[in-house]
Amino acid sequence: MLLGQQWQELTRNLPVLQEPYDLREDMRTLMATNTTSKKSQKTKSFDDLLSDLQNSPSEKVRYNAARMLGEMGDSAAVDPLIESLKGDKNGSVRLYAARALGELGDPMATIPLIESLRTDKNVDVRVRAARALGRLGGEEVVLPLVEALSDGNSQVCMTAADALIEIGKIAVRPLIKSLSHDKVNVRCDAARALGELGDASAVDALIGVLNDEWVNVRIYAVQSLGKLGDPKAVPHLIDVLQNEEENNLVRAGAGAALGFLKDARALLPLRNLIMKADELGEIEDTALKAYKMIMAANWKSVPGASYNKKPSANKI
Repeated sequence: MLLGQQWQELTRNLPVLQEPYDLREDMRTLMATNTTSKKSQKTKSFDDLLSDLQNSPSEKVRYNAARMLGEMGDSAAVDPLIESLKGDKNGSVRLYAARALGELGDPMATIPLIESLRTDKNVDVRVRAARALGRLGGEEVVLPLVEALSDGNSQVCMTAADALIEIGKIAVRPLIKSLSHDKVNVRCDAARALGELGDASAVDALIGVLNDEWVNVRIYAVQSLGKLGDPKAVPHLIDVLQNEEENNLVRAGAGAALGFLKDARALLPLRNLIMKADELGEIEDTALKAYKMIMAANWKSVPGASYNKKPSANKI
């Protein structure tokens, strides 16, 4: 009896649930409230973001401000972002400032970005500066980007090459000159970029580096010659393919390039290479694929070739 009285005393002031209690619904409501609260906290005005960029002691606040200013697309942010790119001590802030300047696309940022590409000690900042310069374009960015092909960091070199590709035709001549650069990585990136740019004026220069002392340069050269599609390269690619002293990757690349060019002059050399092999390795397999591609494109003009199409079932 005493136990019952104690229970009543303990439960007397507890609220009575009128409906079944749904904990999941309460959690959903709480999460929705928190999400709304966070969104309202994140929404800042342009002036607020400028103030954060210029005055906040928190590097995280500053680089988030730089990022959002770039996304806003307001050119009034260009000067403050340039100041952050040049003067902020934190690499992440400078990185996002470079990114934002590329997104805003204002030519005023060109010179500061070139300076960052050349002098900033932070690799990620140099990468972002190169990418931003590719977006800005213009003749004045070509030489600094070509210089960046010899950067000590491979990621900067590759980004600079990609930026030159994005800039387009005005980058072709400086890239051709870079094929004779002392540094092998510069020659590699230049050879690759010339293939992507698709300008046939680079064909002779690329043929010239088929004898480069470095394998990687020769690999990019044969690949780019295939992409450029100039039949002038065919005899030279055949020579590479047939050279048994050449690196196998270079020979296979030459075979693949001949397939892309689809020139019938390559049929006999490809056939001879395939027939000579006891078994198909990488070179022979690539040669066979190239042979089929060329035959498909030239079968009407190849002596003795025929195309026998099987009759459809409803005509038998």
